[in-house]
Amino acid sequence: MNDLGKPVPSSPTRRDFLSRLLKFWSLVTVIPIGTAIIRYVTPVQRDVDVRESLRVASVQDIERNTAKIVRFNKEPVIIVHTRTGQFKAFSARCTHLGCIVQFKSEGTPHFICNCHGSQFDINGINIAGPAPRPLSPFKAKVDKSSIVVSRI
Repeated sequence: MNDLGKPVPSSPTRRDFLSRLLKFWSLVTVIPIGTAIIRYVTPVQRDVDVRESLRVASVQDIERNTAKIVRFNKEPVIIVHTRTGQFKAFSARCTHLGCIVQFKSEGTPHFICNCHGSQFDINGINIAGPAPRPLSPFKAKVDKSSIVVSRI
């Protein structure tokens, strides 16, 4: 204490200096690690060219009573060439948990999800299993010798 009763400031000690240095070093180390973790956890945003309609296959690519899965923008779409020669398109994702459905042409043609047993008829309507909704329909039309798919 000085003559006026006020405390005299002490000079910094080696312990104070090392404590400040450790805090600074921790901050310099944690910021890049935290940034790396945040960048790893957040999804990458990419510019995607979203189209309203796409030529996805040739008519000769899909024989009658068969199906083919194609990519429409980022979504898998299943195109079916029916026994009557018609082309139908649906989202290939099951409405239960998003597994990819397969086309079965034996007997009555239908779609089946091998994950949980959901089944859909040739019009995409759910007929069995836990799927809560029909398959999302797409519009499929033949333009010259190509199949063009678009959203409905």
